[in-house]
Amino acid sequence: MNGPRLFHSRSRGGAGGFEFTVVVEKYLQLKARKKSLHEDERIGRVLREAFGADVPLASITTSVISEYKGKRLAVENGGAPLSPAAINRPLQMLRHLLRVAHEEWEVLATVPRIRLEKERQGRLRWLTPEEASKLLEACRTLSNKALLDLVELALFTGLRQAELLELTWMSVDRSRGVILLEVTKSDKRREVPLCGPADAVLARRAAAGAEGLVFGTSSWYAFRAYWEAAVEAAQQPGLHFHDLRHTFASWAMQNGATLPELQKLLGHATLTMRYAHLSPDHLRTAISRLDNVLAVPARQDAQKTQEVTLEMTKGLR
Repeated sequence: MNGPRLFHSRSRGGAGGFEFTVVVEKYLQLKARKKSLHEDERIGRVLREAFGADVPLASITTSVISEYKGKRLAVENGGAPLSPAAINRPLQMLRHLLRVAHEEWEVLATVPRIRLEKERQGRLRWLTPEEASKLLEACRTLSNKALLDLVELALFTGLRQAELLELTWMSVDRSRGVILLEVTKSDKRREVPLCGPADAVLARRAAAGAEGLVFGTSSWYAFRAYWEAAVEAAQQPGLHFHDLRHTFASWAMQNGATLPELQKLLGHATLTMRYAHLSPDHLRTAISRLDNVLAVPARQDAQKTQEVTLEMTKGLR
């Protein structure tokens, strides 16, 4: 791609190169199909306000970025400092923008170094089978009967909330035992296998008519109040619907799934290491490979000793 052709000559910020605001606009055009475009647009406004819309792109150096980061670290939100994630998100977008400007558009000679703050691992809460049973029982008592099916299918497929609510019967193939997701968070087509309980949920739903959306609506607001009531009745304060996905992953690992298998089941782009500690045997299996490291040579040495002794005995005869 010939970078400068993307920009009008009037967009140059003098001798220092193209204006930052123009580069941000072009970057956002590349992200036009991104689901979270509105968030990138918000961050773009923040960055232009922080560095100046009309400054030359080349003037945004490592030292300038470091100064911006220092100011952000000093900011307090409600008496508390900004979280590492709040510090990092604008910096991550800026870093990618600068790399695109350098590597693809060739309008930036070098990419400034940007150091991110260390973030804590995300929240990982999951239910035991006993806790899940209580939650399902609580759902069973509510007037919104679809919530029970929604929760149970989430527990036994690991699908995201949006994937469940947007699920159509066209994507369900019970004869093959799979759900086919054409549009996912990672923008990759994925097949989700159905276990017995998951298929049973779909069989119940199909009895009421297998057309359109499986759960009748794609709006979470149709379920939200009922979900909160079920969570309270099951005595699981702070439980999020996304925790059902963590529960699926945890149960799968505890019942022998491997990390590569879990990665495919969840539709993750990279290996899902955050669940590794939940596998009861993954480290034990790895370390057991060392059991006979010294035993094999020892047996071989013993066999050789026996052979030498036998030969000596024959010589004495």
